[in-house]
Amino acid sequence: MALWQQITDQIRADINAGRYPAGDLMPREVDLAQVYKVSKDTIHKALAHLETEGLVVQTQGRGTLVRAHRRRQRVTLDSTVRRDELGYFFGTATQSLRALQPPTVTEGPCPLDLVPVLGLAPGSSVVIRDRVMGDPDTGQTAQLATSYLPADLAAGTVLAEADTGPGGIYDRMEQDLGWGHLEWHVAVSARAATPDEVRLLDLAPGVPVLCVTRVTTATAGAAAGRVVEVNVTRRDASMWEVGHPITRV
Repeated sequence: MALWQQITDQIRADINAGRYPAGDLMPREVDLAQVYKVSKDTIHKALAHLETEGLVVQTQGRGTLVRAHRRRQRVTLDSTVRRDELGYFFGTATQSLRALQPPTVTEGPCPLDLVPVLGLAPGSSVVIRDRVMGDPDTGQTAQLATSYLPADLAAGTVLAEADTGPGGIYDRMEQDLGWGHLEWHVAVSARAATPDEVRLLDLAPGVPVLCVTRVTTATAGAAAGRVVEVNVTRRDASMWEVGHPITRV
């Protein structure tokens, strides 16, 4: 094992033991080099690796900060869709989240990976609804949610408005557009974060995003049988986990 890896293990153990408390600045690299009796370059490599693990963050002009440990939250996936006064919600862990700013609504080409899901031809337009969701009391962002809707169905309708009214787009689809009781399917994946996701979710370097993709299908009306929305929610993968109940049969 390389020396810098050994020092990484030692510093990690010291952080976990509370020698360097969460929220505090680490000693300067030159001072750490004296503590661990290695070169400053070795310390620099060790801290850079610990940053990719999310244990520390290097701040410009201040030094290296020990990241505060945040309790991991669970997103429970089950077969039940619930309602409250705001409309449908999928999992109690996210029920309390609210939009921290007005939704951004644009129209553009469908992402290539969603073309087959939405049943569209490459280059087809979609209405894109972006929302930043979080704790309304603290203003802390918890998730980014983007909905993609076929433009031939959504453009020029209430679905393309920033304010879609009580119950959101799903009530508009079911009650106003007559698309019947909607059906949903969910998939979970992870990927590298984009620069915007790193900024908005305040991700530590190297931390991926947890993606929950929900596919909405209409059962009646002009859109019967079509996928009318794909919603992709991204969360800090170091802070969220996915669980589901297991049923004995």
